[in-house]
Parts: sequence; C-alpha cells; structure tokens
Amino acid sequence: MNSLLKEQYALLKESRGIVFRFLEEEVQQDILCPVGEFNRKTVVYMLVHIANTYLAWAGVFALKSSHNYYSENEHESLTGIRKIFNEIDEIMAQFLETFNDEPTKAVSGYKWEDKFIETDALAIFTHV
Repeated sequence: MNSLLKEQYALLKESRGIVFRFLEEEVQQDILCPVGEFNRKTVVYMLVHIANTYLAWAGVFALKSSHNYYSENEHESLTGIRKIFNEIDEIMAQFLETFNDEPTKAVSGYKWEDKFIETDALAIFTHV
C-alpha cells in the first residue's frame, strides 16, 4: 500500500508543478486578485489554505509535530508558495515513512481543543 501512496504523492507533486508553471506563465500577478466565485479570496489564499491543510492533518495531527501555520500575507509570490510546498513535501515524506507498514492503523488525538478524532493515515492522505 505504501508504495502506492508514494507513487500517488509523486503524481500529485508532478501535477502541482504543472499548475505552478501555468500560474507563473499565464496568471502571474493575478494570483493576488480576488476571485468572485471563490468568496473573493485569491489564488494565493487557496494555495496557502491547501498547504495548511497538509500541515494540520499530516504534520500536526498525525505526526504530532509542532509547526507554525502559513500566512497568505507572508507569501505573495509563487516563489514563496513553492517554498511552502517544498516544506510540505518534506512533511509528507516523513508521513509516508511513518505510516509505511500500516496505512490503515488508527491515528487518534485532539484536532481541536475540544474535538477528539480517530481516523487512519489513508483517510488523512486522501483528505489532504
């Protein structure tokens, strides 16, 4: 199973690279323009939100690590966004190694102060 998850994540990184190249070549500074259909949020906001989702679920919840969340105001260029996702790739490499043998083993703990959650690594991987 883990081999499959690693292969899946490699494909995901490849697809993300294609999206980043498109944004760099076609969208450029419009990544900072609010999008009406996205509740007036920007592309940068969406990408930072995605990175924070990886961080929250794979890093903080599953790996019990302590990381500061990313702020869209601190990363207003695709260079900054790429740096964030390089850090996320490192977290995901650790996540995939940690859950190498048992991706369906229970992962439990407090996601929020008052909300206890039990799930498994496969569900976390799929969610993020």
